[in-house]
Amino acid sequence: MNLNSLPPHPDQKQPHQEKPHERPAKSNWFDRKTLWIGIILILYGIFELYSHQSNVPKNGKNPNHSLELLDFSSLPGFFIQDDRDQDPQDFHIYHPNSSFGLIDHRSPDRWIQFQQKIKHLIEHSPSDAKHKVIFIARHGQGFHNLAESKYGTPMWNCYWSEKMTDGQLVWGPDARLSALGKDEAQQAAKAWTRELAHHAPLPELFILSPLSRAIETMLITGVWKHVVNHSEYNEKPQPKIIVAEKWRENIGLHTCDQRRSKQSISNDFPIVEFENGFNDHDLLWTQDLQETDQQLDIRIRAALTNVFLDPMSWNLTYISITAHSGVISSLLRVLGHRPWPTETGGMIPLVVRATPKKTPTRPPNPGPSATKPPCPTSF
Repeated sequence: MNLNSLPPHPDQKQPHQEKPHERPAKSNWFDRKTLWIGIILILYGIFELYSHQSNVPKNGKNPNHSLELLDFSSLPGFFIQDDRDQDPQDFHIYHPNSSFGLIDHRSPDRWIQFQQKIKHLIEHSPSDAKHKVIFIARHGQGFHNLAESKYGTPMWNCYWSEKMTDGQLVWGPDARLSALGKDEAQQAAKAWTRELAHHAPLPELFILSPLSRAIETMLITGVWKHVVNHSEYNEKPQPKIIVAEKWRENIGLHTCDQRRSKQSISNDFPIVEFENGFNDHDLLWTQDLQETDQQLDIRIRAALTNVFLDPMSWNLTYISITAHSGVISSLLRVLGHRPWPTETGGMIPLVVRATPKKTPTRPPNPGPSATKPPCPTSF
């Protein structure tokens, strides 16, 4: 694909030349959109040809769908979470003065300026680059988090995570939010309400893990209500709230990560829609094997590729994703972003760039799946 034959930016001064039948120059925006429509059609066709959401890498084998079509990166200079010198312990995402980490967080026009910068970035970047701002949130505390705190991580991983209850707490299958988790989601709601009053961008699409704690968190946070009720959207299609399989937590072993049926999810959360091909039953979770971080990275790269290539979302700029700590850590690795711990109910904003690979490639060998670790000798 030759990307060097594009016309110059319309603002760029050019020597005057007399051409009797010269056509008016197309706008830079039109050229970018036309180019990306072509790229999307080609890459999405390849992605759909090889993609099937019920496959995840297991036991050292790559599923056929795992072609890597795009290169991803996280762009610094917008949020302090990108700064490798910033100590996460000194920052709280929902502090009244944090503005989600905006570097220019003190300006009353901070979010207007941010959106102007994103618009300028989109209009003046290389023509084959696509950009999105992703607000990826972690669910509030679930009963599985409470149980892990109660018994400690070693005992949780080797014993209790395989159970569904200890007789007091119930965390499986598909752990729900604890009282603290619901309160954390309420704190997120207050922070979003505060920042929206300063013109923070409204997400144009909401993507959810199929696990109940993520869906509950998004519904309590309630940003989607602001979008639906905002006058800016009165003449636009209502933003979709989509449950997507690939954004779930590490699959396997832990009963808290075993999802419920599609029908059960729909009964509890009738407002959500499901991605195409979403299976009624959980065909991915197994009680003996669990995805490793390397395997999870392959899945999250495929999930992010879908966000950039799917016709439903490719032309959207602001995306909300509600998922899990493992998923967020994986996304940061895929983007080459510095590690950033996300507490329950927390969130990290990311400015993401995608460019097409010259040649689609296969990911690294995922290696064997994980098995249950041994318990401490004192157990």
